[in-house]
Amino acid sequence: MESNLLDSLLDLEEQFYNEGYNLGTADGAKAGYTEGSVFAVEKGFEKFLEMGRLYGKALVWAQRLADSKSPEAQEQPLNQPVTTDAVALDPTICKEMQSLPSHSARLVKNLETLLELVDPASLDMSNTEEAVNDVDERLKGAAVKAKLIQRAMGEGEEPLGTRLNAKEGQRSGDGTGNIEDISSLSVRH
Repeated sequence: MESNLLDSLLDLEEQFYNEGYNLGTADGAKAGYTEGSVFAVEKGFEKFLEMGRLYGKALVWAQRLADSKSPEAQEQPLNQPVTTDAVALDPTICKEMQSLPSHSARLVKNLETLLELVDPASLDMSNTEEAVNDVDERLKGAAVKAKLIQRAMGEGEEPLGTRLNAKEGQRSGDGTGNIEDISSLSVRH
């Protein structure tokens, strides 16, 4: 009888260990699923926010490009995504922006490609491996095209909110983040 009592005491530690392990595994799976879902929503939001930002820039560039065309160039229509009819905007602010430099066929082609890449109607929003990879690839390609267009137009990349926070008379850098970029520093005497 005494050996049964000691055996149950020796097994007590193993029993509590197994019970704690099983409870921890169940709680961890539930918490992991919740945390994973929140993380997925955050990352998805960030990706689609960037897609929307690039889409907005592409629409403004397309409108500026259409507005900057000369009357004889307007007789030769660009591909459909770049025309003002296809964009379907009332961009009064685009008319207040500086006109674009003379545009080339390469600039027009890059803009058309950018509009195709970031078109919200063609983005697959399903939660599959293929859809996520497609969005990632399109976002990377769109970012490259946007940089090419910015360089062709002579514009620099400014982070969101830079203009709003910049003090009057303060110059901003070229946005590359290079250590040699000292154009935003003021000279102290």
